[in-house]
Amino acid sequence: MSPKLMFAIVCLFSYLTVLGQTVTNNPLQPILLDKSALSGVDLRKIDLKKEPEKDFYQRSLYRGEDISVYVVSTETWNNEIENYAFDEYVYLLHGQSIVKPTVGASKIFSYGDHFFMPKNFKGEWEIHAGENLHYELSVITTRRTDSTTISDDVSYQAIDHSLLSGNQISFKDDEGYVELIRRGVELQITLTAEKPREKVFQEPMKEQLIHLLSGSISFIDSEKETHQYYTGDFFVIPKNLTGTWISKGHGLVKYLVIEKTGL
Repeated sequence: MSPKLMFAIVCLFSYLTVLGQTVTNNPLQPILLDKSALSGVDLRKIDLKKEPEKDFYQRSLYRGEDISVYVVSTETWNNEIENYAFDEYVYLLHGQSIVKPTVGASKIFSYGDHFFMPKNFKGEWEIHAGENLHYELSVITTRRTDSTTISDDVSYQAIDHSLLSGNQISFKDDEGYVELIRRGVELQITLTAEKPREKVFQEPMKEQLIHLLSGSISFIDSEKETHQYYTGDFFVIPKNLTGTWISKGHGLVKYLVIEKTGL
C-alpha cells in the first residue's frame, strides 16, 4: 500500500467516525455494537481518490476519547504496505486475509479469527472474498501516536483459538485471571477471566472494547438501568462509566479486552 493511499484511509477513518457515530449519545451506559453492522448491513460505500476503481465500504460503530470501532469492507485486494500507520485489532466477519511480512512467515486468517497488525508493519496484506466482499471489525486508537514513535515489534500476531479456549486459566482464591496478549505502541489486547461474581465500580472505568467469549455479563448503570450481554457479544465500556458488574457462567466468564496502551 502506498503512503498516499494509507494516508487517505487514515483520513477516512477520522472523517467517517464523525459521520457515523450513532452509538455515543449516552456516555454513561455500556454500548452493544450494532449487530446489523456486524452482519454487513448498511455499510457505506466510500470512493478512494487514489484507487477509485476499488470497492471500499465502512461503517463507524463507536468513537471515544481513546478508541474507535468500525466495520470495514473491500473487494478482493492486495495491499503492499511500506509502513503501517497505526496499531489495529481485527476480527474477521467474512472472507480471508493473508498477511505476508517482509521478514517472517505468512499466515492465512479466516472467518472468526482475531489478529493484531502493528504500527510500522512492512509487507503485504491480501484480502480475499472471491467475487464477494470481505468485511471485518476493526479497532484503532482515536488519535495516533507521534510520528516519531516506532514499534519495537513490527510482527503481526495471531490470537490463537487454543489460547481463547481457556484451558490454561486457573484462579488463585477469588482473584481474576489476566493474560496480556499484545501490547503495541497504541493498542493492547488482554485475555481476562473471572469466577461468576458481582462487583461495584465506584471509580470511573477505562474505555474498552470487550468481546465476551463465554458466560454472560449484566451491567447496572448509575441510573439503575440493566444492560445484558451474552457469549459472542461485542460491547464498549465508555470512559468514566460506574455501576455494578454481574458476571454469570459455567464455572468462569472470559473475555477479550481491547484498549489504548498505557491506561
